[in-house]
Amino acid sequence: MGILAAKCECLIVIKCCKMFTGLGPNFASILADEMGLGKTIQAITYLVMLKYLNNDSGPHLIVCPASVLENWGRELKKWCPSFSVLHYHGAARSAYAKELNSLAKSGLPPPFNVLLVCYSLFERHSSQQKDERKILKRWQWSCVLMDEAHALKDRNSYRWKNLMSLARNAKQRLMLTGTPLQNDLHELWSLLEFMMPNLFATEDVDLKKLLTAENNSLINHMKFILGPFILRRLKSDVMQQLVPKIQQVRYVAMEKQQEDAYKDAIEDYRNASLGRIGRNANTNSENIYNILPRRQISNYFVQFRKIANHPLLVRRIYKDEDVVRFAKKLHPLGAFGFECTVERVAEELRSYNDFSIHRLLLSYGITDRKGVLSDNEVLLSAKCRELAQLLPSLKRDGHRVLIFSQWTSMLDILEWTLDVIGFTYRRLDGSTQVAERQTIVDTFNNDTSIFACLLSTRAGGQGLNLTGADTVVIHDMDFNPQIDRQAEDRCHRIGQTKPVTIYRLVTKGTVDENVYEIAKRKLVLDAAVLESGIEMDDKGESSEKTMGEILSAILLG
Repeated sequence: MGILAAKCECLIVIKCCKMFTGLGPNFASILADEMGLGKTIQAITYLVMLKYLNNDSGPHLIVCPASVLENWGRELKKWCPSFSVLHYHGAARSAYAKELNSLAKSGLPPPFNVLLVCYSLFERHSSQQKDERKILKRWQWSCVLMDEAHALKDRNSYRWKNLMSLARNAKQRLMLTGTPLQNDLHELWSLLEFMMPNLFATEDVDLKKLLTAENNSLINHMKFILGPFILRRLKSDVMQQLVPKIQQVRYVAMEKQQEDAYKDAIEDYRNASLGRIGRNANTNSENIYNILPRRQISNYFVQFRKIANHPLLVRRIYKDEDVVRFAKKLHPLGAFGFECTVERVAEELRSYNDFSIHRLLLSYGITDRKGVLSDNEVLLSAKCRELAQLLPSLKRDGHRVLIFSQWTSMLDILEWTLDVIGFTYRRLDGSTQVAERQTIVDTFNNDTSIFACLLSTRAGGQGLNLTGADTVVIHDMDFNPQIDRQAEDRCHRIGQTKPVTIYRLVTKGTVDENVYEIAKRKLVLDAAVLESGIEMDDKGESSEKTMGEILSAILLG
């Protein structure tokens, strides 16, 4: 970013912060700038100006995802070194709890200006965490700041209710999110109600029925309501010098083994559905929702998505007789505990997919006529074959890549794929220790010999700055397109000097295509509500089908 652009950005931030601090107590707002426009620094600037303009040094509470906890501490130290910051997470949280409880009970001020916590503190119901939340309620918070505030989209969740019970009495509530509208209008309303509960409380109203995307007049009314409470700037509005972001969709075709696996799954699930219809003559057979339990519908859909990603994510190569044979070899080795019977081991293995069985055989050194899989098996997937062609050309041209998947099992297969192709990489997912996440980010950004970073869409797609890469591959899309937008902008943000290219992989002739169409429709709704001059097209590019409607077309059509 150029010096002039940087100065303009700072002036905008200072102007906004002066406006915020002048609004007095019980101020609440949503800072909804697009990802990568510096919401963290703007929020810190706001806290600094509270101190110097209002003589308000806190205490402030910052709630954020675990993946960005370390970065918040770093940015606070950089931009406001006079603040005392306490990380209240993990083992440190238990160590501090007793001291903080004693201070709070004595009516003494907290030993910090800013307390950093993760959303997980408000999600669980262990007695220890209930006690820790009680400690936090004893203090009068100046500002409760929620980063990635779309985490509060469900007003019925424990997270929303527990955090609301604490934040309600704060002097200010500031919510940061680049994607305030995730799926539906009622989720956006949940953020508004959290922000100003006295104004937007809905009590027992069924928002899902009331707030429908088909109602254009309602959408226009929502724009009017949002105006005073949401500050949103797009990259195109304030960062003309920001590098372009190029979107590409790669439709990939399955070869025989993957296509056979997909067709077999359709046939199996169709027979199960028709059998259920035959047992109940009164069933309306036009929609799968009238035939199958919702959990089973979800399971079917997930299986179709897995096969569209990689056929090794289901069990087809290893037959039942292979499983029994493996169980007899694994049982003496205590693979599932020495107390398990051979039958119990076999039962467990039947629930494994081909890749999981392969890894288990590999880790225990099991030799068999149908043992571990060859490296060729990893390229059975249309998407992995596409990566095997795409990645070498990207590397030759000097690009570095972020690869996102929703499933850690798919990330495991992608690791295997990168090993076969011969590329260096790092990995970050939900199992990565919080203390290690920022180290992985720093290492990838600073070490140009590392070509790729594998990330789970949920854990790695929020708040991280990965401008060391200039290319993003969305291996499998989320039903919620905002999750993928968050992932894209890990490298398309302030500090990026190269044009950024986004590749979406869509497997032809599978539910991947349906997910992509639904995602496009949701993005149209997002633009209609949050951006000026854009209206919903009643016809739309594609009808928004439910999971049940998609499966009905596949299994009953």
